Amino acid sequence: MSDYEKNVMLISGGWLLVFNIVISAENPSPTLSLETSYHRVDSYGSNNLVLANSAMNELREHLSSTQLRFHCSKQQGRTFHVTTVANSSGEAVVQYFSGQTENIPNSCGSFLPEKGDNSYLAGQCNKWGYESGHYFVGKWGHEGKRELYDVPVFKAGKHHWVTNRRWDCHDFNEFNVPPSAEDFWKIFVR
Repeated sequence: MSDYEKNVMLISGGWLLVFNIVISAENPSPTLSLETSYHRVDSYGSNNLVLANSAMNELREHLSSTQLRFHCSKQQGRTFHVTTVANSSGEAVVQYFSGQTENIPNSCGSFLPEKGDNSYLAGQCNKWGYESGHYFVGKWGHEGKRELYDVPVFKAGKHHWVTNRRWDCHDFNEFNVPPSAEDFWKIFVR
């Protein structure tokens, strides 16, 4: 682990920031910069850091992370803030999003809401996901889309986390308000 990673972890209470999108007035719709190496984690200050699954896998080889924390908020919406639990259910989520398994993890029982979460999504884990041609299957993500930026959490037609073609945080942006300055999407590992 680099000195930078140690410093970030100490400052952030053990959490390492691996995904950081912050909307600015100057750039209301940024182009994602997908990083394929965890060494680029130090570019978090650009407010456009997104680690690919391959980078997450590489990071796990150097830092035995077992939890993910998802936190997004839009000024005119709700805040989604959950942490995967420190057990085999939470570990399955980390393994999936780091490309170590093809098994889409169950959502219910794999996370806990954090302080500030006021989402409906966190209370409807049995309605998350898409697998084998069906929505509302109680799974993380969408079969065939396993990157952290592309619907890692969603309830079809209602509440989404999307940052690659829309800017959704607990909303469905085809029918909702576009992002504004200071809206953010962050993912941490520890």
